[in-house]
Amino acid sequence: MRLRHRVRKWLLPDPVYTPLRFELGMLSVRLRGARERKRFRNDRDLLVNLGCGTRALPGFVNIDAGPAPGVDCVWDCRASLPFADGSVRGIFSEHFFEHLRYEDEAPALLRECRRVLQPGGVLRLIVPDAGRYLHAYARGSWDDLAALRGLDERRVDPWFGTAYATPMEVVNAVFRQGTQHKFAYDAETLAKLLARNDLRPVPCAFRQSSLPALAADSPDRASESLYLEAIR
Repeated sequence: MRLRHRVRKWLLPDPVYTPLRFELGMLSVRLRGARERKRFRNDRDLLVNLGCGTRALPGFVNIDAGPAPGVDCVWDCRASLPFADGSVRGIFSEHFFEHLRYEDEAPALLRECRRVLQPGGVLRLIVPDAGRYLHAYARGSWDDLAALRGLDERRVDPWFGTAYATPMEVVNAVFRQGTQHKFAYDAETLAKLLARNDLRPVPCAFRQSSLPALAADSPDRASESLYLEAIR
């Protein structure tokens, strides 16, 4: 097994193999998409949780790229959404949007969100707040970075188990997460992206929402998160 693994790494290094494996999985998901779209074609007044991971929300259609407990719909959200026009009253997305490419995938998903939202429907986006991290880094304060990320006294990351030696290591872990994060947002940039895609940005805060059902934010991400909503 070790020999096989070494041969695979020689033929396909991890920076090639990992995204290739993911994209082949997503191709399979898209090929099965007609069945999922049919499931929701007559549904209306939906609440949707995009990129839910293992944090499914009751009363929501919980969507993720892979099967997990609580996931109602396995779907590639970069390509489309499986709902009819105007059939959704609220969309919740926590720490998923930063995994999309800013140039094409993020605008494409926002256009889909606008399509499926009812007039007056609400999109709630929660992402890592890059502005707050950069301010903390510029102040040169380990205490500020520790408070944002939840580092312990040994500067160990509660999410990755990594002990950081420098503040820049923290910044890279948050902004890049290996190769998983594709873009770092501050409030101005996210608001302008929403507006460019015909969604009206509305400032909000932790567990404060224009649609109370969407105030489902995870408290363990509050210290590092940027909260912004948009109205269709």
